[in-house]
Amino acid sequence: MKNTVISLILFCIILLSIIMYLPEAQSGSDIQSTEIYNDTIVEMFQQIDDHLVHYYHNNLMNFGPRYTGSINCSLAGDYIYSEFKKMGLDVKFHEWEYDGYLSRNVVATKNGVEVNSNAIFIMSAHYDCTPGSLGADDDASGVAAVLAAAKIMSEYSFNHTIRFIAFSGEEVGTYGSFCYARDAYKNGDNIVGVINIDMIGYADTKDGGKIIRFHSPERSMWISEYSITIGEKYMDLIDLMVETRPNYIGADHQAFIDYGYDGVWIAHHDGYPWANSPEDTPDHINWTYLVKASKLLLAIVAEFAIKPIDVQIVLKTPLEGQGYFFNRPITSLACGKGWFWGIRGITIIFGRAIASADVLGNENIEYVVFCLNGNFLYFDSTPPYEWKLQGKHSPILGKYNLKVYAYTSTKKFVTDEMDIIIYSLSCQYGLW
Repeated sequence: MKNTVISLILFCIILLSIIMYLPEAQSGSDIQSTEIYNDTIVEMFQQIDDHLVHYYHNNLMNFGPRYTGSINCSLAGDYIYSEFKKMGLDVKFHEWEYDGYLSRNVVATKNGVEVNSNAIFIMSAHYDCTPGSLGADDDASGVAAVLAAAKIMSEYSFNHTIRFIAFSGEEVGTYGSFCYARDAYKNGDNIVGVINIDMIGYADTKDGGKIIRFHSPERSMWISEYSITIGEKYMDLIDLMVETRPNYIGADHQAFIDYGYDGVWIAHHDGYPWANSPEDTPDHINWTYLVKASKLLLAIVAEFAIKPIDVQIVLKTPLEGQGYFFNRPITSLACGKGWFWGIRGITIIFGRAIASADVLGNENIEYVVFCLNGNFLYFDSTPPYEWKLQGKHSPILGKYNLKVYAYTSTKKFVTDEMDIIIYSLSCQYGLW
């Protein structure tokens, strides 16, 4: 009898559990199918098809190998410019010269409509390739996706500004993107995120056909994480998911990271044995995958460009890539080849220096915290937000990560960071 009662109680518990969870599962399904989509963004990416992507890709192939500095590369740049122009975008050449190379990036701008926002999102790819290669996957696939997205998005409005950029100089040392990021930093551009697309035209496995990879440093993981959410949001319509990977420094997003911006490098999942060779030809392109990737990347950029930005914090000093002597910048350390040695973007300081930060947005700031290597060293509750760089009980000598946090009254927080090499005897406590 006792066992019968226990069995009956267990049966009732199991039955009750099933009854409780059935409505929740049904409700979740309804939300996914009727509420999570942004109908306008769906309308946009559903306009991308084989014909549109193939049109831009095939036109690039007609120029042959597009090695930076060659006439083919220059003509391809002219073509990209004319296509952006036909879309009604504000298009310009960004001319650059470095290490004996003279070339142009092509920059098309879709201005944001939010009056109080100066935020910029970049969607980019490189149109150059190695000698003798058509660069069908590396990176005409990325350029075709950028052009297709620009054509469609040019007809819509977004809160924040989007720049569609085709870089040259990637295959000779990422010089085009380096020069652009350097100049944007000098201009004070508020670049919030860089979506850099490089090799998205290939898949030859079942898993590879459903995955696109985002490579990012730790500081840019928020881009990858939000992109995962967007991929899940439109999975039923696009059938492609975002997978995160550690950073890859030898690509066009890296110069932006070196200048204090956030960016990711995006590529397909499956390995591509024909990159940078004469075999990188259109017959290796998986058009179904390229169309899916183009759709998802348009959706990601669009979601970022409409999402409200409540608050930002930006390190203003010390300046990225500068040599300082007692708080005075005395020389630029900017080096296009610096990513080879891991020194590009490093600021070197001898003696005392001031770290300062600006907070952007309408949120009420409770306080700003300055840290070195993750250690809390100073907080400031009123602007201007400044801190004399110094150790706590001992001098600061060597390489450090300088990070600043802004905390709002609504319990939000945002960060910015930079790498510095500093030699200073200054400290808060001690005999120095």
